[in-house]
Amino acid sequence: MISYLRPKDGPVIEGSEHKEVVYAKDQPQYLPLRTLVGNDRERRVLSRWSPTPEQRKAIAEGADIYLQLMTFGDPLQPILVFIKEGPWEDWQKISVGIAAEISNG
Repeated sequence: MISYLRPKDGPVIEGSEHKEVVYAKDQPQYLPLRTLVGNDRERRVLSRWSPTPEQRKAIAEGADIYLQLMTFGDPLQPILVFIKEGPWEDWQKISVGIAAEISNG
């Protein structure tokens, strides 16, 4: 069985909605993806995904998470897939550009 994760139906980070960029907003063949885009040289893009209760159970029971990227023949870009708990200040250790934008309002 394959069960697709879906983007969270809500903000990437509460209170930063006004800074979001929505990818595929007008592309019906794709799901719209709310993101925060960093202003550092890496231009990191942060999105948020919400597993269903069934998916969370499967993960807790040992199911793996897969990531498929469409590269269209271009080189694969570096990515991170992670679980975030705790305050967003911890994010500064990973992505200074996005965190600085959030904390500066």
